[in-house]
Amino acid sequence: MLESARIMRRRDGEVNTRRPLGSRIARLFVIVIVASVALACGGRERRAERLWRQAQERVEKSDTEGAIALMQKIIDEYPDADIAAKARDQIVLYRGLAHAVQSYPARQARDGMIRIARAVESFHARSTRWPERLQDLVPRDLAEIPADPWGHAFEYATTGRSYRLVCLGADGASGGTGDAEDIKVVDGRFAAAAP
Repeated sequence: MLESARIMRRRDGEVNTRRPLGSRIARLFVIVIVASVALACGGRERRAERLWRQAQERVEKSDTEGAIALMQKIIDEYPDADIAAKARDQIVLYRGLAHAVQSYPARQARDGMIRIARAVESFHARSTRWPERLQDLVPRDLAEIPADPWGHAFEYATTGRSYRLVCLGADGASGGTGDAEDIKVVDGRFAAAAP
C-alpha cells in the first residue's frame, strides 16, 4: 500500500497520472487471458477442422465407420465449432448409407422372392393349381430361377392349397439373425419370422 502511494506522488509534490503498478499488472493479466482465450478458440477450430479432414480421408477410403467415429469426436470435443454442425449432418447421411449397404442383400432377396411369388401366382391363375416345384415356372413365367444374394437356392413347398417360399439368409441354414435371418413368403405375403 505504501509503495503504490509513493508511485502516485512525484518528488516535486505533483500527482503522477500513471496508474499504480498493481493496476498495470492486472490490466496486463486481463489482456493475456483474453489473448489466450482467443488463441485457444482458434486452435480448437483448427483441431476440429483437422479431424474433419481426417474423416473425409476415411470416407474416400470407404471407411464410413471410421469417418463417423471422427465426426462424433468433433461433436463431442468441439460442439461449438463451426464444423460440428456439418459433422452432425454428415453422420446422419453416412449412417443411412451404411444401413442401406448393410441391408442391401436382404432387400435383394426380397426382390427376388417377389418376382418368384408373382410367377407362382401367375401360374396358379392360369392352371388353378400351384406349381409342384419352381422349375415348373421356367420358361413361361420366369426365364430362370434366381438364386438368393448369397448364392443359395430359394426353398419352395406346396400343400396343394397353399405355397411357401423361403430364403434361408446368408448362412443358408434355417433360423438366424441379421443377414442369416430367414425370409418367408406364404401364399404371396411376407410372413413374420417365428419368435
